[in-house]
Amino acid sequence: MNEFDLAIIGGGINGVGIARDAAGRGLKVLLVEQNDLASGTSSASSKLIHGGLRYLEHGALRLVRAALAEREVLLRMAPHLIRPLRFVLPLDEARRSPLLIRLGLFIYDRLGRREILPPSRALDLITDEAGQPLKRQFHRAFEYSDCFADDSRLVVLNAVDAAERGATIRTRTRCVRAERGARGWRLVLSTQGLRETATARVLVNAAGPWAEMVTDTLLKQPPKQLLRLDKGSHLVVPPFPGAPSNAIYLEARSDGRPIFIIPWNKLYLIGTTDVRFERDPDEVRCEPWEIDYLLAETNLALPGAHLTRDSIVDTYSGVRPLPVTSDKDEQSITRRHFIRQHPQLSNLLSIVGGKLTTYRSLAEECVDRIFQKLGKESPPCRTATEAIRASDSRANRF
Repeated sequence: MNEFDLAIIGGGINGVGIARDAAGRGLKVLLVEQNDLASGTSSASSKLIHGGLRYLEHGALRLVRAALAEREVLLRMAPHLIRPLRFVLPLDEARRSPLLIRLGLFIYDRLGRREILPPSRALDLITDEAGQPLKRQFHRAFEYSDCFADDSRLVVLNAVDAAERGATIRTRTRCVRAERGARGWRLVLSTQGLRETATARVLVNAAGPWAEMVTDTLLKQPPKQLLRLDKGSHLVVPPFPGAPSNAIYLEARSDGRPIFIIPWNKLYLIGTTDVRFERDPDEVRCEPWEIDYLLAETNLALPGAHLTRDSIVDTYSGVRPLPVTSDKDEQSITRRHFIRQHPQLSNLLSIVGGKLTTYRSLAEECVDRIFQKLGKESPPCRTATEAIRASDSRANRF
């Protein structure tokens, strides 16, 4: 029987981030993932490392500040995976006050102590090259900075880093039983039908959209809704007539939702939708109406595009696990994370919510709590200053 200080269920960005931090602080770590690394939400994101400009509208200053600070940390930590990206935000003065947008970007530039990225600036779309693809109704715009990430590779390289620090990373391995005993957790693992056992003093449920399923079916906890699931879908299209050279942030004419058009690997990424999802996360897919919605909004803003369904080379959809709130508006649902303790079961933590941008700080907070549960003094977290290696050639061993 293998013995560990910490076992983690889930090989998405939060799970591997916790594994990297915990192993780096000297804990003996096991991570199990039922499929492959980043097989769920962590590879189906908008691939942005950002503060969340639109969250300012809902007064989420603490969330935006924390995300902007992490944007700088991650850009230094993994410049081979995360690159600066300039967004053009065209102004529709019938819907938004230019003064309000300018104020929001002023706050956005300063809230996270930006040091690396250039500040925002005003654009005249009549004379500036950035205005060429846009509809003539847009005369003014702002340009601002965020970052673009290779999300799947970020997950894999965190796992590689964790393994090099001593963590055991097991993909294609399902935890089929977890029982709390006097000395910790006893886990039964299944890999291609072969079963084995392991023990861990602390267990972390980092299963993302499946976290509630783990709590209910595996841990046998009383039903309690921790999550609400929202779906985001994206289109991938080849370069098209009038395609922008910069990324573009639009507010959809039909419902005001944000839509990004992002140059990506010599293609363009268009997304995202934001709708309530109440089915099994394994069943997520891009619906026909979502395709029509994203195409229509893109063609409306970029009249030279003329995109149709035949233009699409791929679609993908992901499920965002969001903390349950009483708010019915998907656009204002919090992207904060919670690390939930379970009073009925000691030494169990569940990760609820979170963003790609803040995975490292979430992991730091979680590992601090793990040391508290172990009754040990925590060594300092060094993930904010230690770079992630560029090579993922060792990932095939997982």
